[in-house]
Amino acid sequence: MATVSFSHRLDLTAVRALLTSPRGGVARDLLRRGLKVETQAKRNLGGVDGPKRVDTGRLRASINTQLISRNGAPAVIVGTNVFYALFVHDGTGLYGPRGRKITPKRAKALRWHSKKTGRYAYAKSTRGMQRNRFLKNALQAARD
Repeated sequence: MATVSFSHRLDLTAVRALLTSPRGGVARDLLRRGLKVETQAKRNLGGVDGPKRVDTGRLRASINTQLISRNGAPAVIVGTNVFYALFVHDGTGLYGPRGRKITPKRAKALRWHSKKTGRYAYAKSTRGMQRNRFLKNALQAARD
C-alpha cells in the first residue's frame, strides 16, 4: 500500500475578499436575499397577488434594496423613503401605537377627499387605518 501525503495552505487574502468584497460570495448572497424580501414586501402591499389595496402604487414602487458596507462587512438594507410608509406599516388611530381615535385639533370636524365618491367626507373622529406589516412579514422570504 502506497503512502500518500498532501498539504494545504489557507490563503487569508482570498478568504477575506470572499467575505468582505462587494463582489464576493457573501455580498452576492445577501443581495439575492434582499431582493427576495423586496419582492415579497411589494406583494404584501397588494395589487400584485393579493387584494387591491393600492391607490397610486407610490409606496410599492419606492421599496428598494441597497448593498452597503458596515464596519468593513457587507450588509443589505431593504426599505422605502416614502414618509407615510410607517403609518401603513404600523397603523393609525385605534390600530396604531397610541390606540385612540383620530380627532381634529383646531376644527370641529376632519375633512378628506374620498376617492370612492369623488367628494369631500367629514367626520368628528375616525378609527384610523389597520396596520399592514408588509416589510416585517416579508423577512421570511430571506430564509428560503
